[in-house]
Amino acid sequence: MNASSVVTVVGGLGLFLLGIHHLTEGLKGLAGDSLRRALQAMVGGRLSAIISGALFTVLIQSSTATTLTVIGFVSAGLVTFSQAVGVIIGATFGTTSTPWLVAFFGFRLRISAFALPMVGIGAFLWLIAKGKTRSAGAILAGFGLLFVGIDYLQNGMEGISWNLDAIGGSGFGWQWILAGVGILMSIVMQSSSAAAATTLVALHAGSLTFDQACAMIVGQSVGTAATSAMVAVGAGLAVRRAALAHIVYNVSVGIIGILLLGPLAAAARWAGAQFDDPNGVLALAAFSSIFKFVGILAFYPWLDGFSRFIERISGRGTETAVSRLDPVLAEAGGGVALEAAWRAIIELAHGAVDAVRGRLAGDIVRYIPPREAIRHIEQFLESLSLRHSI
Repeated sequence: MNASSVVTVVGGLGLFLLGIHHLTEGLKGLAGDSLRRALQAMVGGRLSAIISGALFTVLIQSSTATTLTVIGFVSAGLVTFSQAVGVIIGATFGTTSTPWLVAFFGFRLRISAFALPMVGIGAFLWLIAKGKTRSAGAILAGFGLLFVGIDYLQNGMEGISWNLDAIGGSGFGWQWILAGVGILMSIVMQSSSAAAATTLVALHAGSLTFDQACAMIVGQSVGTAATSAMVAVGAGLAVRRAALAHIVYNVSVGIIGILLLGPLAAAARWAGAQFDDPNGVLALAAFSSIFKFVGILAFYPWLDGFSRFIERISGRGTETAVSRLDPVLAEAGGGVALEAAWRAIIELAHGAVDAVRGRLAGDIVRYIPPREAIRHIEQFLESLSLRHSI
């Protein structure tokens, strides 16, 4: 291992993360609130909630954005908590699209030669255009940056050798350690997609064995729960419940993944063999999908019971429309945030309307305006930027 290789890997990882950011922001900007409205409309039963969560994540390439959006829906009272849990579970499966994207375009089709022109054209559109065209430019530049980053990661990995077998081999106990490394990768990078891409490159370069890479993929999936944990700090009850469901689900599925690592890896190898995959990158992408699909199968039959369990351990509390005005709502889009504010205003208006009705009926009514609640609504509305409110 030399300093030049480490610098190249770090730079490539940075370009990949920047690409993911621009790709996600561009996709969200291109879709606008229509995609969020479609997500809300699709959420119905358990199966539709899971499917909609997976599709939304594939379309915007960010499970974090999906999770924050559905948490906003819950806070606004637009979906039930049980429906939100289904969307969150679906979002975890939707993240498997990124390893497939990297494996196919980065290692099979090798479009890195076209990546720089894509970055140039996309950045130009992003700088001079407006509206949908500007978002399309961000998507193009982000897509190009992904594969420029992959190219640098590949070059850097050639000078790095990780002899993990000499430290602990590939035994059962070592699988848990590798999963822990995967968790740290997701936390540090703040992106399971970037962590998975790095693992794919390391596998392609021969720095990891296939089983070791699979254990790290499991840990990286668990690591995404760290984002939910940070969102839950100081948040309202609805947000805390959704975050807790995400954490418990990811940790549970991670344990299942390690316990069943052998048969899951064997199934992934078979799937990769169907694509003539000598380096195992497609098999690793397949493992990511198979592992998370098994998690859905394990939880699907008792999804409603799981939701009730989370509600029970998180405490009942007293929720009102005003108390649900959480900063996370801004991440769900301006329409959702304004709908939540409207519901809070209507809730407060009930007391005033009842007081007026009583006075008109000749009753002696003493009405005390809920100043603290009114101030909370005002502060929430002031926190919304024009960009989120359009």
